[in-house]
Amino acid sequence: MDNNLYNSKYLFQQIAAGNEDAFREVFHTYNAKLYPFVLKVVRSASAAEDIIQETFLRLWMNRAEVAGMEHPVSWLYKVASNLSLSLLRFQAAEIRRLQRIEVREAVESEEVINDLSMKELQALITEAVDLLPPKRQDIYRLSREQGLNYKEIAERLQLSPNTIRNQLVSALKFIKEHIRHAGDIVIPLFILLFFK
Repeated sequence: MDNNLYNSKYLFQQIAAGNEDAFREVFHTYNAKLYPFVLKVVRSASAAEDIIQETFLRLWMNRAEVAGMEHPVSWLYKVASNLSLSLLRFQAAEIRRLQRIEVREAVESEEVINDLSMKELQALITEAVDLLPPKRQDIYRLSREQGLNYKEIAERLQLSPNTIRNQLVSALKFIKEHIRHAGDIVIPLFILLFFK
């Protein structure tokens, strides 16, 4: 065990001296250990990969400081952990922001009377969906017609759940605007059920 600790410290000292081979060795050794740790926290392969890359970028940028630490490997885990928690905080804040937008739009929409019949509304929705870019159409249809959630759509289309959410929010805004312009109206609350 002391031998492993000595080897690790030696590698980090070599990194501090700018030795790229030592950096590659540390990267390959600890990438395989850090990735499952980060993946378990963020539950997204692409986000985990980004965090690992940022962790090793910070190692390279702070190599002189890290080499002088008693436990440089612990520093790697701490950086990866902090980056993971920052991502989770950002995602939670983004979800709260989107929920506030949805509530505000629902309240505004509830205040106005809608003159469209359901058949006319469905025709306008179909027309608006057909005007969306192809990938956004796919996301909308998978969500609204097939009832898939963000994660299921993300897996099927090989995109991140954040991308799916952003694309769906954009699609819904476009559809609502299309309907408003078509009838110069704001959609009441009961019609918003189509968009939930």
